[in-house]
Amino acid sequence: MSGQPKNSILLEAGTNELEILVFKLGSKRFGVNVAKVREVIEPLEVARIPQSHPNVLGVFQLRHATLPLIDLSASLGNKNSIDIQSGKIIILEFNETRIAFLVEGVEYIHRVKTTDIEAIPDTGVMTESPVTCVAHIDKALVLMIDFEKIAFDIGGIDLFSKDAEKIEANEKRGNQRILLAEDSPVMRRLIKGNLNDSGYKNVTVCFDGEAAWNKLEEGIDEQGQPPYDILITDIEMPKMDGLYLTRRVKNHANLKSIPVVIFSSLVSADNTKKCKSVGADAQITKPELAKLVGLVDSLVTNVPAMA
Repeated sequence: MSGQPKNSILLEAGTNELEILVFKLGSKRFGVNVAKVREVIEPLEVARIPQSHPNVLGVFQLRHATLPLIDLSASLGNKNSIDIQSGKIIILEFNETRIAFLVEGVEYIHRVKTTDIEAIPDTGVMTESPVTCVAHIDKALVLMIDFEKIAFDIGGIDLFSKDAEKIEANEKRGNQRILLAEDSPVMRRLIKGNLNDSGYKNVTVCFDGEAAWNKLEEGIDEQGQPPYDILITDIEMPKMDGLYLTRRVKNHANLKSIPVVIFSSLVSADNTKKCKSVGADAQITKPELAKLVGLVDSLVTNVPAMA
């Protein structure tokens, strides 16, 4: 399997389905959302970078771009690294960044319902694991990798903080009720911490879209008023994805007034169209943490922009 994997089925927005590229590392099978995959290629010549992170094998030239190549096996804690010449390179794009990962082999693309994907509970023991959920495919388990965490561990917080502008706290933000749906522990901490620091103290966190939907629907009061003032949701989540969640919210008589912000590493030109088609009020990419606060300000709070 090489070249663009875009010949697969083009999923409509809000169907609660996704396509997973399954690949191998040793005897284990792992997966990544096809929406993040740009290419699967044969190994190329790699130039090693002195004093770089030990899991970075080097950089290589692909057409007009220079990309870092990460040893995914080493990033997952495996002692035996993959030989570059015998593996495959998966090029991913997320958080407006392209990164290449070396894997042992690529199997196929499989279309699954997000209800067939289960989140791994954030119990503290699993907090540092780069696996966020498990997909049930062909009666077997496929571990879904949190590539944002791996990139975060290698690149540091700068990868997710392209907005350097300081957001000052404002007490007017304190009363707003925010519901955050995000499956990545790293991103949950970054988003919630950023909102809290700016003055948004009332933030409820859900690990998947289904849990968020249940909180929304079950929290409607006797007068039909929604339990939250705004919903911030990722797209790629187990049980219920963010697009399907948004569609359900906007089609619900008592919930459709809630502003929905889709905050995801998957926001692209194509995904922006999908976000709009399900009724999202705004879309923003994950690095733009400071802009998220300003966006919430404009949708629910009478606070001057970037105050």
